[in-house]
Amino acid sequence: MVYATSLPENSECEKITEDGETLYACDGVLYRSTYYEDEKVYEIVSDPPADEGQPQSVVGMGLTDPFTRGETVKELQNRLVGAGYDVGGVDGVFGSGTETAVMWLQYDNGIESTGVIDPPTAQLLGYDVPGAQAPATPPAAPDPEAAVPADPATDAEAEAPANPAPATDTGAAVPAGPSPATDADDASVEPEN
Repeated sequence: MVYATSLPENSECEKITEDGETLYACDGVLYRSTYYEDEKVYEIVSDPPADEGQPQSVVGMGLTDPFTRGETVKELQNRLVGAGYDVGGVDGVFGSGTETAVMWLQYDNGIESTGVIDPPTAQLLGYDVPGAQAPATPPAAPDPEAAVPADPATDAEAEAPANPAPATDTGAAVPAGPSPATDADDASVEPEN
């Protein structure tokens, strides 16, 4: 239980009597007058309003401590799932699963993979971002076979032509290293006596 020694001074509190009990509503929080260790205190009997502390926009949203929570996060998670990304569960909490899904969306669409919702990422998910240009393409659905970013070495092998043209043999040997010195090169060196 949480107690306050007095009601908030900077707000007007409304006195409410319900079922013979007197409560005080101050800024959306309910207090009950009681005694603790022979001193009059006010027990907080409700939480602050639910929308307090919730993000108003997805732009700038990322993994934080404590986690960002609320309906805005749940809507973001639903949009990520709709685009084909696994958030680990649509629970309204921006945790590591949501961050990973955002990073994959960014990676798949050529955006720096930060895990933070920037304006281009928000637009890919269908959010209106004032002052930002519309995305050129809708979000790419993830390729189930490409669960891990490709290895550049194997990409180079895959891009090699299937039937390379045969090399023509002219019969002339091509030196592998620098050409050997010739007599003309030695002419500039003076002989020792």
